[in-house]
Amino acid sequence: MKPPHTSKNLEKLRDAAVRFHNRATKYHAQGEAVRPERLYLRALQLQQMLCGPEHPEVAHTLNNLALYYKALGRLAEARPLYERALAIFRTTQGASHDNTAATLFNLAELLKAQAKEMEQRARQTERDAREMADARHTAEATLRQGLGRYRLRVGPSRIHRFGIFAEESIAPGRKIIPYLGEFISRRERVRRSSGARTYLLRLDSYWSIDGSTGGSGAELINHSCEPNCRFHVRGKSVWVVSLRKIHRGEELLIDYKFSYRIPAVPCFCGTPTCRGMINTRRPLNRISRDILLDRVSTHCVSVNERSLNMKVKTGVKAGLKATPILM
Repeated sequence: MKPPHTSKNLEKLRDAAVRFHNRATKYHAQGEAVRPERLYLRALQLQQMLCGPEHPEVAHTLNNLALYYKALGRLAEARPLYERALAIFRTTQGASHDNTAATLFNLAELLKAQAKEMEQRARQTERDAREMADARHTAEATLRQGLGRYRLRVGPSRIHRFGIFAEESIAPGRKIIPYLGEFISRRERVRRSSGARTYLLRLDSYWSIDGSTGGSGAELINHSCEPNCRFHVRGKSVWVVSLRKIHRGEELLIDYKFSYRIPAVPCFCGTPTCRGMINTRRPLNRISRDILLDRVSTHCVSVNERSLNMKVKTGVKAGLKATPILM
């Protein structure tokens, strides 16, 4: 029986790692939203197994995976990858190497994007604080008594403005409170969705519920990428249902799952699996070219799969120069 890691097998694994990396970079350049991540991670797994976790090839893939995450707006996930790639390049190739400079530049661009996002969040928080100090807005944040099946209360949320909190433990799979409001048509939904703050729940392609008119209070439930509740829709009846046991004092949270077709809405739920936006991630169809031009440089990639050679042309757009490092 042959040993599992002969020199021939190792060479095949190395070739596979390079192939996964180069295919990922090609799809990344074409604007694919899903396939690059899977291929980058497969390449990274093979590289760490074959070369060790501190090898420059690992840093190459970490840099490109971070660049991909940044293009999708997943800034929090990109930063530790850039930092790890930078540490590897500095240790193995020195502080004055081209790869070190390219990764350092990419990290700087990411920090600028994070600073801009944080500033926007600060301004929004400032506006929210002024509203919450206004007695009129506080009076609007109420629960209609007698509608919920469990004791609930309204209180300041760590995520955004007001939230709904459980006053008693709730078992999984239980209906908690109905989502009520005015039933509106598709045309009216489009008109009302342009407001600064909306409470629209889409039932189907035509009907939606506007919780701001005659709502039960369920419209105050905040979004989280790790929800403890979900919407249960049957016809025009909608209930908030627990996904797991909810402890007393815990905030009720739902994944809003905004469509990826609308502009990305930043998420600040702070959970470990936060996707960085309230919108769902795009399927295998391509990311909007406008989004790519806003966040990364334009670059065209041509791949020769047989020789595993890759040529990259890196351009500059609005002062940005995101630099993919290729094997």
